[in-house]
Order: sequence, then structure tokens, then C-alpha cells
Amino acid sequence: MARRTLEETKQLLLDVGVRMLYERGVDIGVTHVKLADVVAEAGLTTGAAYRCWDNQEAFHQDLAVAAVLWRDGPPSGITAGHIAELVDGRAPLPEVLRAAAEPNLFSYPDNLAFLTTIGLRACGPTDEALADAGRRRFEEAIASYTELYEALAKLYGRRVRPPYTMTQVALALAALSEGFALQAMTGMPHPHVERSDVPAGVGADWSLLACAVEAIVERFTEPDEPDTPGEPGVP
Repeated sequence: MARRTLEETKQLLLDVGVRMLYERGVDIGVTHVKLADVVAEAGLTTGAAYRCWDNQEAFHQDLAVAAVLWRDGPPSGITAGHIAELVDGRAPLPEVLRAAAEPNLFSYPDNLAFLTTIGLRACGPTDEALADAGRRRFEEAIASYTELYEALAKLYGRRVRPPYTMTQVALALAALSEGFALQAMTGMPHPHVERSDVPAGVGADWSLLACAVEAIVERFTEPDEPDTPGEPGVP
């Protein structure tokens, strides 16, 4: 078996450390994930670990950055997968918006990865490396969601209303989603409402997030050809 390089060993230990961090849940920072435990889990020796880092503090610094950057797929992948069947069947846009909001509702303890990431990102103002990682992760997410929203807008015959851009739509929706997530971290259940003002083919049970998403879509976008009937849009 080929011997690992120093960088390969370091990456292996960071991958194991991130997995253990998410398995154990959130604590104050990442210091509850000990390098010795990560080494044992990875099946390596202590010597291998200390060729990568001089001490626990250096390991924890890199672990925090790795945790912020870690993803198990495209940022918009879960949302896109959740609405794929509806979009393929050309469901009314309000129904797509209602369904798209669901995977973005934060739940504890089911979404420890998100909770860990947002907690570490909050430390950015006091740590330059974390701030840089947080910016990179956020920019990737906004780019991914902008691409998804542009595809949906084209499919449903809508365009961004001047002077806005689709990137700004993605920024507004991201702030909305993360704001509700912060509320959920306090243990507050997310509100739902029964709506009687929705068209046929659209469910009546709406999360407050979905209602707010619809409001943003109504304000930031418009029919691509306002005077010409086309695909079903937001009423």
C-alpha cells in the first residue's frame, strides 16, 4: 500500500474529524472533538497526527474551517430534488414554492450539520480563516441557488423585476431561510397557516417561510410577457 503524503494524512484526519463533529452534535466551538479520538477513529498513530499539527489548537483551527466548507452535495440539491416531480409535472408555481420551502425549514436535532455550520460562521468576525471559509461557502450557495431560480423563472415564464437581479433574489431568500433557522434554534416551532386564497392544485397548509418566499417572488419577479397569457405563475 502506498504511503500517504502529509497532506493526504491531514485531509483524512480532517474528514474524520468533521464526521465526528456532526455525529456528536453542537458544542462550544469544535474543541470537544479531540485529536486523539480522531486519530483512533482513522486508524492512525499519534505520530502521524502531530506531523500535521503542532498541537490541539492548530488542529481545531483547521477542523473549524473544514466544517464550514464541508458539503455532501450541491447547495441547492436538496431543494431541487424536493420539487423535481412537481416541476416535471408543471404544477402551479405557488405549489412549487410551498414545497420548496419545506426542506429549508430547520429542525433539531435532524439538521446538526447546518446548526454546526451557522454557529461556526458566526465566529467569523473574530477569526480571519473562518470568515474566509464562511464567505466561500455562502458565495457557492448563492451561485447554486441563483442558477436554480433562473431555471425555474424561465420554465414558469417569469423574469426579475427591475432594478433587481436574480442574485439579489437568492440573497433575500437565503437571509429569510437562515433567519427562520435561528428562530428555530431557540426551540420555537415554525408557524403554519391554512390558506383559502390559493388556486386549484395548490395545498392549503403553508409554512410561514413559504408565505414569505411567495411574497418575495411576487415583489422581485414579474411575468416575462405581462400582457400575454403563459405558464401559470404567482397569482
